[in-house]
Amino acid sequence: MKEYHEINLDEEPCIFPDCGHFLTTSSMDGQMGMSAYYDMDEEGHPTRLSKTSEPFSLDKSGIPVCATCRGSLRNIARYGRIVRRAILDESTKKFLAWSHEQYLSLADRLIKEEEKLAQGTAGHAGQHNTAPSGLKGGQFIGSAQRLKQLRELQRMVGNERYDSIIELWRQIGRHAKNVRLEEQPFQRVADLVQFANRENKASREEFRYDESVVQVKGSLLADALLLKCEIAILFDFHRWMTRGGLAQAETEVKLDLSAHWSDCVRLVEQSRLRKYVREEVQGHIFAAQLCGLCLSFGESASMWSANKGAKKEQTPDSLREEALSHIQQARTLLSQYPSTASFQGEIDNVEMLINGGIYRRVTAEEMRAVYSAMTSEFSGTGHWYTCENNHPFTIGECGMPMQEARCPECGARIGGQNHQAVAGTRHATEIENLARGMNGLGL
Repeated sequence: MKEYHEINLDEEPCIFPDCGHFLTTSSMDGQMGMSAYYDMDEEGHPTRLSKTSEPFSLDKSGIPVCATCRGSLRNIARYGRIVRRAILDESTKKFLAWSHEQYLSLADRLIKEEEKLAQGTAGHAGQHNTAPSGLKGGQFIGSAQRLKQLRELQRMVGNERYDSIIELWRQIGRHAKNVRLEEQPFQRVADLVQFANRENKASREEFRYDESVVQVKGSLLADALLLKCEIAILFDFHRWMTRGGLAQAETEVKLDLSAHWSDCVRLVEQSRLRKYVREEVQGHIFAAQLCGLCLSFGESASMWSANKGAKKEQTPDSLREEALSHIQQARTLLSQYPSTASFQGEIDNVEMLINGGIYRRVTAEEMRAVYSAMTSEFSGTGHWYTCENNHPFTIGECGMPMQEARCPECGARIGGQNHQAVAGTRHATEIENLARGMNGLGL
C-alpha cells in the first residue's frame, strides 16, 4: 500500500471523505463497485448508467461507508447516486416492515371486534381503541358515503354496538392511505424531484425507477382488511335484522354495495397482476360474500352500479352465478398454491350461504391461523431476499440459504443449498432492529 507522498495526484487523484481517511479514486471506485452501475471508459471514468434501478440492488454491503471507520460518504458527489440508492433500499425495507407490523396489529384487533359482535358484548363504554402509532391523518379518500352508510346501520340498531368496530374501520382506512404508491420511498423521491424541477424551471430528466421496486403488498393487505371489516359489520347487521330487529327500525334498509364490489374487483386484478395469490383468494371470497349479502337482503341491497360498469341487471340467478364463479376461482388457486390452504373454511362457508344454507362465520382461531404464518415474514433477524416475482422475505439464523422452499406468495422456488441461493432469488442487505414506527420517511 502506497503512502500519500508516493502518490502522483496528477495521475491518480485521491478522494477525502469527511472522516479524514482517504483512498485513490481507482481504489475507492473498486470499493464502491462503480463498474456494477456505470459503463466505464478505458481510463476508469464512468460514462453512463449501465442499468436501471432494481429492488434491493446493493445486496452485499448496504449503504456504502468508509472502509476504515464506517464514516459517511454522502457528501462525495462522485458516489452520490450509489449512496442515495442504498438509502432508498433501506427506507423501502423499513416501509415494508412497518406496514406489515401495522397490518398485523389491525388484523388482530379486527378478530377481537368480531368476537365481541358474536358474543353480543360490542359497543359498551370503555371498549373504544386508540389508533396505533403512525395512524394519523384525515379521513381516507372515498370513505364519506360508506361511513355514512355504516352510521345509518348503527342508528337503526339503536345502541353503541358498532362504535368501536367503525372506529377501527376508519383507522384501517387511514392505514390503507398511508401505504399507497404515493407514500412509498421511491415515489416520494420522484415527486420531490418533479416538484424541484418545476420550481426551478429546470429541464432535467425526471426521476425514474423500475416499477418492480414498488411494493404493493401492504396496500393490498390494507384494502383486504378494510373490506373484511366492513363485510363483518354487514353480516352482523343481517343477523340482527333476521332476529326481529328490522321490525323495530324506523326506516327501510337500503344498502349500496357498488363501491365494495369495485374494491373487490380491483383487489383481485391487482393481486393477480403482482402474483399475490393469498390476496387474490381473499378478493374472490369477498366478492362471493357480497353476492351472498345481496341475496340475503334482497331488493334492499344493490351491488352493480349502472354508472361504473357494463353489468346493469342484478337478479338472484346472476348473483348466484357470479358468486359461484368466484368460489371456483378461489378453489382453483387453493389447489395450486398450498399457502392459501388456510382460506378453505371461509370458502366452504360462503359456498354454503350461496347454496341456501346458513352462513357460519369463521372462528377466531381459524382467523388467527391465517395471520400467524405472516408474523415471521419480515422478522428482521437475517438477510433480505426477493423471489423471482419480486416478493420480499427474510432468512433468519445466519441469514444465508440452507434449504429450498417455496415463496408463500406465488410458489416460486426460494432459499438454496449451502449458502447458495436458487436462480431468480435476489439477495438484499442485512437489516436488524427495524424502526417500529415511522410517521414519515426522512430521506
